[in-house]
Amino acid sequence: MIGGERVAKYTQDGRRYDVRVKASDQDRRTAKNINDLWIWNNRGEMVQLAEVVKIVERPSLLSITRQGRERAISLYASETAGKSLATAIQEAKKIADETLPPPYRVVFSGTSQTFKESMMSLIFALIMGIIVAYMILASQFNHIVHPITVLLALPFSLVGAFWALLIANQSLSIFSFIGLLLLMGIVKKNSILLVDFTNQMRERGMNTYEALIHACPIRLRPIIMTSVATIAAAVPAALALGPGAETRIPMGVAIIGGVLVSTLLTLFVVPAFYLVCDKIEQKGSFAMIFTAVKAKLSKYFPKKAS
Repeated sequence: MIGGERVAKYTQDGRRYDVRVKASDQDRRTAKNINDLWIWNNRGEMVQLAEVVKIVERPSLLSITRQGRERAISLYASETAGKSLATAIQEAKKIADETLPPPYRVVFSGTSQTFKESMMSLIFALIMGIIVAYMILASQFNHIVHPITVLLALPFSLVGAFWALLIANQSLSIFSFIGLLLLMGIVKKNSILLVDFTNQMRERGMNTYEALIHACPIRLRPIIMTSVATIAAAVPAALALGPGAETRIPMGVAIIGGVLVSTLLTLFVVPAFYLVCDKIEQKGSFAMIFTAVKAKLSKYFPKKAS
């Protein structure tokens, strides 16, 4: 009677119209008109609606939105210039925790939710990339310690990338994180050049120290050449102007900073770490560690430990 009910459709001039049955306009204007309506009760008798209901008028929302079957109010905002989305999310979470009383809570959606999901996926890809890189290097070197020496360049590249983003006033966004993923495959080549050539010198009869002294100066030139070429290739992206520059600049800056710092530190840290690991390996410390781990695993997985 108030909202109407569609009972049929008809077509006229190529258009279809709904046929709705409801009370006339003068009979559904006020709350008193609702009380005057007659309805059927459960015994099949006609009764006036005022006899079974009580109408109470209160202010309410014109529309009620829900998310996950819960009532929700959506707030839309954008970060200001110079602020990252991650900072905005943290600040919004802090304000919500201080302002909203229980049981109200804040749930991020839209771009914020996509950003969080993308960052988690990129972190997972970073971890899996390190694991796969170690497995491949271990199979190539046929050694369990040399891959760690090669992967030692990764922390230096991350530090350099973060410094470069800070100096360039760029945020850690999805695009800069992609630059960090690229660094995983770029910065390892310096360590690979040093470790592989040092192993070749040791196979020729040199001891570890002599092999490092002979390999490092020889491999210095190709390391610098490849690093300079990589940095030069990333400069146009870091200096990008015009539409879409915000996606290329963080990636280029991260690559430049990571390659620069990792190249400088790798030339000193990797040979020193290689020498230290070789001394530990000669003392049999690694064998003792692996024997202890195997004995521990055999306690919980007797069939698989062997």
